[in-house]
Amino acid sequence: MKAFLDNLISVLKSPPDYFISSLVIMGMIVIFSLIVGFKIKRMNPKDKPGKFMSLIIGLIDGFNKFVKSTMGKHWRMIAPIILSFSLYILISNISGVTGLQSTPTKYSAITFSLSIIAVFVIQMTGFVSKGLGHFKSVFEPTPFIAPLNIIGEITPIISLALRLFGNIASGALIISLIYNLTGWFSIIVAPIFHLIFDIAFGIIQTVVFVLLTLILSSTKIDEEDLDYV
Repeated sequence: MKAFLDNLISVLKSPPDYFISSLVIMGMIVIFSLIVGFKIKRMNPKDKPGKFMSLIIGLIDGFNKFVKSTMGKHWRMIAPIILSFSLYILISNISGVTGLQSTPTKYSAITFSLSIIAVFVIQMTGFVSKGLGHFKSVFEPTPFIAPLNIIGEITPIISLALRLFGNIASGALIISLIYNLTGWFSIIVAPIFHLIFDIAFGIIQTVVFVLLTLILSSTKIDEEDLDYV
């Protein structure tokens, strides 16, 4: 315990770069959300919103409809969490081209933390939909395979974390090699690889993480709740 506390104090005194970058990204999301929320509250329903607010409202409305089509009755509970996930993972994935010191999602500590939250959301969705009956599925079809069912519930944590970590870390490694191999020519060559590995792969991995979280959550919902309109 003493060794753990000593390590914790050491980390707090000198936090790693990816932790600082993660805090910066979360701060950006919070500030942006507060600004948008403040502007929406001050909007007059009779007035036509500006282009920026029209874009934001349209994106949020489309996102909510997508989550509703997947999650049914419980979409209001899940949508804000998934939207926050999407913004954080997307900004983290493409932070290599934004000037942040370190990309958070190329570190397993961050991706495992995200996957643990995702699995918590998945299980919470099942509990909200089915109550305590949700946990009975661990003992079905027979109590003897409960250990296998528990492993099956834990596996998504590892799968989601390793998939995100592996793709982002490998992309960062390839870009580092490009810089080392091309020298001054990296000014010409590197932007192409940043476009592919940072932006394109970053968007793809965000979509994959979010879709898998939604799909796994929807499997825990009662069929009657999915038919909600």
